[in-house]
Amino acid sequence: MKTLAKIKVMPEEDAALMEKGILCKLLFEITTTKQDVVEKKTKHDILALLELMREHLPEKLHKWLHFCATSYDIINTAYAFQAKVFFEEAFIPEIKALDELWREKIRANANVIQLGRTHLQTALPVTVGFWLTSSHNRFIKNSRKALILAGEIPGCFSGAVGTFASQRIFLKSEKGEKVLMKMLGLSAAEVSTQITPPEGMARFYYELVLISAAIANLGEDVRKLQAPEYGEVKSYGSTSSTMSHKDSNPILAEKIAGMLVSVIAENSKITMTLVSDFQRDLRWSNVMRGYSAVAVYTFEQILTAKRLLESIEINDEGCRNNFQERGKLVTAEALHLFLQREGIPDAHQLVNKKIVPTAREKGINLYEATQLLVGSEEHLTDEITGKIMYDESGIIKYLLSSEKYLGDAVKIAKREAENKL
Repeated sequence: MKTLAKIKVMPEEDAALMEKGILCKLLFEITTTKQDVVEKKTKHDILALLELMREHLPEKLHKWLHFCATSYDIINTAYAFQAKVFFEEAFIPEIKALDELWREKIRANANVIQLGRTHLQTALPVTVGFWLTSSHNRFIKNSRKALILAGEIPGCFSGAVGTFASQRIFLKSEKGEKVLMKMLGLSAAEVSTQITPPEGMARFYYELVLISAAIANLGEDVRKLQAPEYGEVKSYGSTSSTMSHKDSNPILAEKIAGMLVSVIAENSKITMTLVSDFQRDLRWSNVMRGYSAVAVYTFEQILTAKRLLESIEINDEGCRNNFQERGKLVTAEALHLFLQREGIPDAHQLVNKKIVPTAREKGINLYEATQLLVGSEEHLTDEITGKIMYDESGIIKYLLSSEKYLGDAVKIAKREAENKL
């Protein structure tokens, strides 16, 4: 009705009747419960809504209700508006709060040495800040993208099959759809049938799945690192109902890891409703009413992740002990690359099958193991060990102190600590 007034279809004397108080009654006094009751008589949800609206509107406005619109001009546009508003007004403040907590943990632990792990096996050294960085970076990128996509879900005001047929007869202007979408802060679909193209909504909700996945990855890591076998992290936990020796079941970490399944399951409804017959059918109308469950679960996951990060404590000593126990040989990569550069054939095999086992068996470092094998292995000579000691790359310091083999881990973590939403 406001659009009809703006494009001069509705007479000014009728437009003057749309007082703010009356319009607020339409918003706040018509409930879905009341609409459901009337729908039993009308057999149509929008017709039921219109009947309830007439109870609050001056009679002169009745003729302008739903003028030149079809039901999914209303419903699809409402879904688009809903997604934009809940993400901007509800999600973004909580995402910013989670982001602040996450970045503070990265900043505080940028230099804390930790074993890197691939395939759950000891890999190269990292820092705790670097570990926290990877999932945070995904979370922020996905959140930024979701904010963009929330504003790109189109609405429509194009009539029964999307051809503007009735509007071209009864409206004096062709700007109705444009005016309405501008009022709502939405874009208009370039082409709509009776429904808007589904891709905009699907892309937005899938981005929520990606946000959920980044948070779930944090939870998955924390629950493993909190296990006694690692003992590097402690977070809010519970005891057991029967095993009274336990004090730290990582329930928050487990919850945010598991909620991804709920989010994906709800999102599958969206990916399964991308096809409609011709200009529209009713198969997916009931399914569409549940799309927002994706947002509900993701939002709860964000709130839970805040509680998790508030509770996380890093066990510096546990990280250090794990590294001292398992990290002495992690510079094998640097050694085999050095030997490879020096032209030694099968350098990886030599390090993997001979030098590393020797170092492990004797409890010595890789340089000492290399020296020990001089003469017994064809390509290991005093010349090679001398090059290792004095090479300008400084490889010796990494072989003697493997915790220094960090690359840009600290730099990357400190940079991510400033990567604010």
